[in-house]
Amino acid sequence: MNAISIVVVVICLGISLGVGAFFSRRQTGTGAYFLADGRMSGWPIGFSITANMISAMTFLSNPGYSFQQDFRWVLPGFCFIFMAVFSMFFIAPYFRKVSLPSGYQYLEQRFGTWARAYAAIGYLLFQFLRLAIILYATSIALEIFLGVPACWIIFVMGVVVTIYTMMGGFEAVVWTEVFQVVILAVGAIVLVPAVLHFIPGGISTVFDMAVPAGKMSLGSMSFTFAEKTIWVMMLSSLMVNASDYTTRQDFIQRYRAPRSLGHTRLALAIGTFTVVPIWIYFNFLGTSLWTLYQVQPDPVVDAFRSVAPEKIVPYFMNTRLPPALGGLVLGGILMASLSTLAPLLNASAVTLVSDIYQRFMVKGRGDLHYLKAGRVTTACIGVLTIGLALYIAAARTQTLQDLHYTASVVMSAGLFGLFMLGFFSKRTGGKPAIIATSVTLAVTIVWLALRSAPAAARWPALAARVPDYFWIPVFTNLLLPAVALLVARALRGRAPPAAP
Repeated sequence: MNAISIVVVVICLGISLGVGAFFSRRQTGTGAYFLADGRMSGWPIGFSITANMISAMTFLSNPGYSFQQDFRWVLPGFCFIFMAVFSMFFIAPYFRKVSLPSGYQYLEQRFGTWARAYAAIGYLLFQFLRLAIILYATSIALEIFLGVPACWIIFVMGVVVTIYTMMGGFEAVVWTEVFQVVILAVGAIVLVPAVLHFIPGGISTVFDMAVPAGKMSLGSMSFTFAEKTIWVMMLSSLMVNASDYTTRQDFIQRYRAPRSLGHTRLALAIGTFTVVPIWIYFNFLGTSLWTLYQVQPDPVVDAFRSVAPEKIVPYFMNTRLPPALGGLVLGGILMASLSTLAPLLNASAVTLVSDIYQRFMVKGRGDLHYLKAGRVTTACIGVLTIGLALYIAAARTQTLQDLHYTASVVMSAGLFGLFMLGFFSKRTGGKPAIIATSVTLAVTIVWLALRSAPAAARWPALAARVPDYFWIPVFTNLLLPAVALLVARALRGRAPPAAP
């Protein structure tokens, strides 16, 4: 398995570097580097959305969670479809009108410079952590197959994805993702049949054992603020997906890179309606693996069942699959990781250059200067990603699924509500918006503080009454526009009467 794994890794990384080198010749300005000059067709952008959303997190943490817990993450996936349809007709048209590479310019036009900076900084903080989590998740699988310490895998992968993203820009990212989505689909599709092959009775045994054990449960139907019930998962996921489609720079780039609004809508349709079935597939994979190791207990599995459930897929591949088949799946995991890391690197560079560097630090330079700044920024983000991934490898204390989601709900607090306020309330200006944003941030900070371990130890009764942090995106995205509208109304009521 080791020799095949090495060959697979070298081929995947080599092809990605080759695509980056090919498209590097076409990068003549920031429009080409960050948006492919708005000349692309919808179908490659659509498959790039699929590849972007199917990362190593999908291969490893989704089945890891359902292996350890249940089907709680299945139903929220359908919120992604709802928000895609909403974005096709309401969100994408807005962002196609923005002139600069970054979509956060819109917030500055509506509410002032502070709003653009707030959105950009929140996006960057979350993406830095997300990049590191995905890079670390991939190293878990490669460490098992290659017999190489995770730190070296993190370093090599981080360097390669940074180089080809830095060379080829957004167009290289998209076309590499088209190739990557084919490899990851072929690698993924063999996994469930392979697991069922080792279970006596196959899929019927999975249902017979998993359903009574609650492994296919969607969660509690009770309405409570204290745990992750169906309601909180659905409402929270709806707000997080809304924030993804509205505030994530990598999505905004995909709205603007196609040659027309029709191509943008085609891209969203392709990406969305391929992603959700894949998410369901990987959750079922985790349940199938749970059944297998219930029928055929394994002490190694028991050792990491509660500590690092993300290792279950690599362990199954390494111990049960033929080398060639395992190598194919490994290629899928690697390509899934690269297809998510590259666009996030590129989008983070867009945000840093357009919203921070060009807006606040170095103004009025030529386009070639900002193109070079984009490449340097990509390299710097790559270095930061490698460092954070190494830190997570040493210090993580929760499942990757929960760690990723926690970061997303905290670092995008109220941002979707701010965008919706801008889109649909033309009479609300910058002053009510900044007051509402400040209130929302204060509530989020207090919420997190009261849910922390020190607060729980000192005030256990109070901490027990504070809602689960999964409610944060629900409350903050409703709170911000509500406070802004109330403040705007109050300010209008205090306005001096018009002169006769």
